[in-house]
Amino acid sequence: MGPDFEQAPAPPVSMGDAFARAGEVPASATPRLASWWQGLDDPVLDKLIARALASSPSLEIAEARVRQARSQVRGARAALAPVVGAGAGAGEIRAPALVTGGEARSSSLFVAGFDALWEIDIFGGQRRGVEAAQGQYDASRADAEDARLSLTAEVARRYLAMRAAQHRLGLAHRALVNSQEIGRLTMQLEGAGKVSRIEREQADRGVEAKRQAVAALEAEQNDQKDALAVLVGEAPGALDAMLDPTGAIPLPPTEIAVGDPSAMLARRPDIRAAEQRLRAANAGIGMAEAARMPRIGLAGVIGLGGPMKGDMASADNLFSLAGPTLQWNVADFGRGAAGVDKARAGRDEADAGYRAAVLAALQDAESSLNRYGEARKGFGAATRSALSAGVSADLADQSWRAGRSSALVALSARNEQLGADDARIQAQVGLVGQFVALQKSLAMGVN
Repeated sequence: MGPDFEQAPAPPVSMGDAFARAGEVPASATPRLASWWQGLDDPVLDKLIARALASSPSLEIAEARVRQARSQVRGARAALAPVVGAGAGAGEIRAPALVTGGEARSSSLFVAGFDALWEIDIFGGQRRGVEAAQGQYDASRADAEDARLSLTAEVARRYLAMRAAQHRLGLAHRALVNSQEIGRLTMQLEGAGKVSRIEREQADRGVEAKRQAVAALEAEQNDQKDALAVLVGEAPGALDAMLDPTGAIPLPPTEIAVGDPSAMLARRPDIRAAEQRLRAANAGIGMAEAARMPRIGLAGVIGLGGPMKGDMASADNLFSLAGPTLQWNVADFGRGAAGVDKARAGRDEADAGYRAAVLAALQDAESSLNRYGEARKGFGAATRSALSAGVSADLADQSWRAGRSSALVALSARNEQLGADDARIQAQVGLVGQFVALQKSLAMGVN
């Protein structure tokens, strides 16, 4: 009973053969569907992700839920088979005079045997129960795959933030030294009456700002190291020796796999999970409709027994009983119909959830493509700005050494270069971070 589930409904919107926001992204003709992080060519990141996939508690939670759902499937299938039990008992039977035709009598009874009950699934309610359990199991498997995909992206994001903090911390230390030298020179100039106290106070504030930046970046890199340790199932601080050497910040490959919207939807675990939950909810309608029908089964009992304990060990005292059973809630005052209505509403909810998941996935992919394309432009601009600032700092340094300008001008130009380098690092990490987000959106870590 109930509607059959053929496949998930078609996407609620028309989709073309390509993403609308993919124009600024250099696409590769060969999709890389698994281990996308290897495209960053960073051995430390590869090791971290491998450890996270092997030991992360968040994945253990997801995998435990898969095992729970698998057990529910086994339980639903077992409901199709007979239930066989064994037991033994003893009691006192009192027969009234009306039954014996004389005086009331009492006698003992000792029995031992087996009983069986098999509910025949005429209306398919139990088979729909298996279908619903299978749908929930498949959804839990997709959820576990989504957890793995999210974990790889989170490890990469934390790793990039940690590397950025390390590089920016090195720049901040250099900027602090420069600012301290600017403060020293400004104090000398103030003593000579060549600058005002306002300018000296500005120089002092610059030193304190650099100290504040150093402290913030120290805290940031330690926070990210601790977060990475937890992601791989270790205590905070356990990865310090592995991560303390400042490594290079990776860059994404020149071309990346994009594919098309249909293939992306087929890969995304959250879409598959929504589809399987829709399948389970659809089966729930059949379960609710079958629950309104008569329940027909076969029951039987076989055993040994009699008025004495020894009768339970004699084949001469064998007894048996078998026959059909019928149970039907003839008047349930609308409870069965309400159950069907609830199941249909649950199916409608799951259907809307599936369509919403498809739209959210399309938006996520298009947004990630757009942000990645713009991040490439931003990184290019930041790189050019840093190169220009470096040239200016070198020229200012040459001018100072030739006696055409002051050391204060040269130091200020060098601080501007360090600021431009800091902006370039942030732009680079932003670019790689958008690459990571794009891989997650396109489900490129899913086989």
